[in-house]
Amino acid sequence: MSILKKIWGIGLLTALILTVIPGKSKAQEGRYISNQEFYDYLQPYGTWVEDPQYGDVWVPDVDESFRPYASRGHWVLTDYGNVWVSGYPWGWATFHYGRWRYDDYYGWEWIPGNEWAPAWVRWRHGGGYYGWAPLMPGISISLSFGRSYREPDNYWVCAPQNYINSPYIYNYYAPPSRSVTIIRNTTIINNTYVNNNQTYIAGPRPDEIRQATHRDVRVYNVNTTSRPGNPTIYNNSLNIYRPAVQRQPNARPERVVNGEAYKQQNPQQAIANRGYGGAPVMNHNNAARLAMVAKDPTINNGVVRVNAVNRQGNPRFDNRQGVTPGQQQPGNDSRMQQQIRDQQQRQQQGVQPNQQGGQQVQRQQRQQQFDQQRQQQGVQPGQQGGQQAQRQQRQQQFDQQRQQQGVQPSQQDQQRQQAIQQQRQQQAAQQDQQRQQAIQQQRQQQAAQQDQQRQQAIQQQRQQQAAQQDQQRQQAIQQQRQQQAAQQDQQRQQAQQRAAQQQQAQQAAQQQQAQQRAAQQAAQQQAAQQRAAQQEAQRQQQEQQRQEQQRKQTPPPNQR
Repeated sequence: MSILKKIWGIGLLTALILTVIPGKSKAQEGRYISNQEFYDYLQPYGTWVEDPQYGDVWVPDVDESFRPYASRGHWVLTDYGNVWVSGYPWGWATFHYGRWRYDDYYGWEWIPGNEWAPAWVRWRHGGGYYGWAPLMPGISISLSFGRSYREPDNYWVCAPQNYINSPYIYNYYAPPSRSVTIIRNTTIINNTYVNNNQTYIAGPRPDEIRQATHRDVRVYNVNTTSRPGNPTIYNNSLNIYRPAVQRQPNARPERVVNGEAYKQQNPQQAIANRGYGGAPVMNHNNAARLAMVAKDPTINNGVVRVNAVNRQGNPRFDNRQGVTPGQQQPGNDSRMQQQIRDQQQRQQQGVQPNQQGGQQVQRQQRQQQFDQQRQQQGVQPGQQGGQQAQRQQRQQQFDQQRQQQGVQPSQQDQQRQQAIQQQRQQQAAQQDQQRQQAIQQQRQQQAAQQDQQRQQAIQQQRQQQAAQQDQQRQQAIQQQRQQQAAQQDQQRQQAQQRAAQQQQAQQAAQQQQAQQRAAQQAAQQQAAQQRAAQQEAQRQQQEQQRQEQQRKQTPPPNQR
């Protein structure tokens, strides 16, 4: 019985341990984060919205023409397949984990996920084009290859096959209205790549791209970096941040907008819109308004929900200030929660918010007097060691001054707490301002880089077009010269043929004339011969007649 109890206890302990350990996706080279990092990292770049079907979704703060797997990025062919390399600082998360969907009010929304992939898209090809579209939430890889699954037409992005691996592929996208026609004349690409029993959607294979583009393509290796950021290509490797995600049961965004409540209060402020050809676009002004409501320090329980986030034991990183995993940045905790805690503490101490004015002035005066005494005594802030006694004396004098001014220690504590609170608020405001400036500067730099890349691409395209035009012009001139030479040869041959024909005709005429003259001569000779024969016959006849007459005139000898 005791053995059975021990076995039962060990089994129960094992079950408890398994339930406590959070689930974790496939690890990439031993690096992992919690899914709380998605909520923290993406907070400055967009707004978390509570969706009644998908839970907490993220609406990015982007330009109007944003489309997932289309804007600010390109495809890189790797041993995992075609990997989407994004130019957004948050692209490592939203284009390789989770799914995208389009909401008629909030526009493009990202639903968090824990499994990494080269890109969560579906591929098609045909008619000289490649097409890809984001996989909707809940669609598995096997289901995406079937005929029963069909995404909306405005999800598709199409580009000519020749530019599938170009870093400037966004310059060659087909218009959305034309993409619908292109996709209807294509077939599905169901290529996959399996690594460590994990299946990935690979997209077009290298041999297919070589056959379509008629040129060789490079296949890069995938290396995992230790920090989030934009992927880089060095030598023959694509360096990308792709940690395994460890599920944290209580992970949640710090501030979430109630999607239904906000939509009811702002029915005419939709972020989603329709552009040229029915393409989905983002209303940037309405998106900024949504972000302002989400960041408003005034808590509105009907629209914005503030969650108490527990980050203990979670490796953290900061996406702008350069904080490495595991470090804590001053003021980076939830300022709203800190304000709530400070307000509760002031209420417990009996300090009302309107008591800060005069006490703040008194505190500044005492601090100035204390600083003057320190300067008179020649004490520098960094000196320690043997001056501890002097500091104790000054502290005693400062305490006496406090008592003389009628300030009770409890009031001093309250004032100190208020000063700390005000300092924290100032630091938070400065940090917000610095963060906004950093974001603005980063956006400007990215916009400048994009403009520069666009100008370079346009310049390169113009140069290519000019080179193609020169080549075509040279080919046209060469072809024209060849045609002229061929025409001249043909005319020369025709002239020679005409001359030969004329010569042959002349020779035939001469021969005919000679034959006619010979015939005439023969006829004349024959006529002459006939005349001579006639004359000879006449002479002979005349001779016979003469002889006959002579014979008649001469009597026979017997008559003589």
